[in-house]
Amino acid sequence: MPSADEIKRLVGKRVTLRLAPEVGGTQVASGRILGALDAADGLVVTFEPADQPGRRLTYHYHHILAITKEEG
Repeated sequence: MPSADEIKRLVGKRVTLRLAPEVGGTQVASGRILGALDAADGLVVTFEPADQPGRRLTYHYHHILAITKEEG
């Protein structure tokens, strides 16, 4: 699992996320991290899926099992 600091460094970047099964829906998502907000129970990540421009999803960082920065 990536650390909160690692995720914060990727704000604004295109990434691929591997998500925990409890998230439901897709387990792999590509897109851009729009923001990361510290919350009382950890980091909340705002994400824009590449296949749905303009859509905003939020994930608690403990549901992100792996993150890969995309080139380009």
